[in-house]
Amino acid sequence: MNSKSNIFDSILNTIESEDIRKFAERCIETIPDYFWNVGASSTGKYHPQYALGDLGLARHTCALVRFLNHIFAVDCFGKNFTQREKDLMRVAGMMHDSRKSGNDDDFTKNKYTKFDHPLLAANVIRGLKGNELPDKEIEMIATTIESHMGAWNADKRSSMVLPLPKNKYQTILHLADYLASRKDIEVLFDGFEVPKKEVVKLEDYVLNFGKHSGEKLVDVAQSDPSYISWAKENMSREPVRSLLAQL
Repeated sequence: MNSKSNIFDSILNTIESEDIRKFAERCIETIPDYFWNVGASSTGKYHPQYALGDLGLARHTCALVRFLNHIFAVDCFGKNFTQREKDLMRVAGMMHDSRKSGNDDDFTKNKYTKFDHPLLAANVIRGLKGNELPDKEIEMIATTIESHMGAWNADKRSSMVLPLPKNKYQTILHLADYLASRKDIEVLFDGFEVPKKEVVKLEDYVLNFGKHSGEKLVDVAQSDPSYISWAKENMSREPVRSLLAQL
């Protein structure tokens, strides 16, 4: 087992059923090595800061289970699940992205997210039937994983369509994954600090679009003040919005 996998101790500690906890430990042993060294987004565009970089995908996974536990703590949601069902869903959350880029061999060839990763992860779970848990419970974990992408279930580059969430297990797991993926929701982790954003000094900023591309903003303000006026009037539009976000 990868030494970094102890980050999942926080998940294992919330699983109350001993047999499910042992099954979860067996699941961790199946996770590819690359999983512990990458961010939740292969491009860095679609997840919050805590989910990027080394252990980023693992932190995203822990955040998902935290959201699950918060949801379970609210009585109007938690009362709909038995304690055993909650534990099984925690395992589903822990393993939902465990094949984000396939297996280790796949990752060496292509580090980007595999669209069918929910199906790949679910099939790994099914491969563990005959161990600690009844097959019915293992299948429940697998089908809950398969639909975690929710409405983002169609691949533009192929005809593949992933299952949509239908039952109470699938819909709540998808909700937790959605929350753990929002860039405007940060989750705290011991020992992890959000990298400070490098602030570009106004006097050093160089335009990268339009007729003054390659010129310093302060110089354009002197030579073509009408262009600055135009930028102010169009600050909510691209590419001006991206420019202002960096200042």
